[in-house]
Amino acid sequence: MARLIEFGRRFTNQLQKTLTFYDERNGSDTYSRHLLKCLLEDVNRIAQTPTIGSPSTRPDVRFIYLMGFTIIYRYNSRRVTILSLRSSARKTLKVYKKQ
Repeated sequence: MARLIEFGRRFTNQLQKTLTFYDERNGSDTYSRHLLKCLLEDVNRIAQTPTIGSPSTRPDVRFIYLMGFTIIYRYNSRRVTILSLRSSARKTLKVYKKQ
């Protein structure tokens, strides 16, 4: 059974800024649409099997890589909460490093 998908406020803000950046830089929304499509596919995959992501130092938090970004999420038996979208080029946070 798939879990309920919830998007955190931080993730929503980061996604909006990221999509706006690529729209302005590229002069079109083609890349942003592709990124969003891939993101939603991965989020649906996570809802089906939340343990597919790499473990972090916290037992309920995992992360997955997508097109140069790291998607950080928390899960339990009923829901998956997408917490953050970070560029993989940025310095990794200690709490989210692989165990």
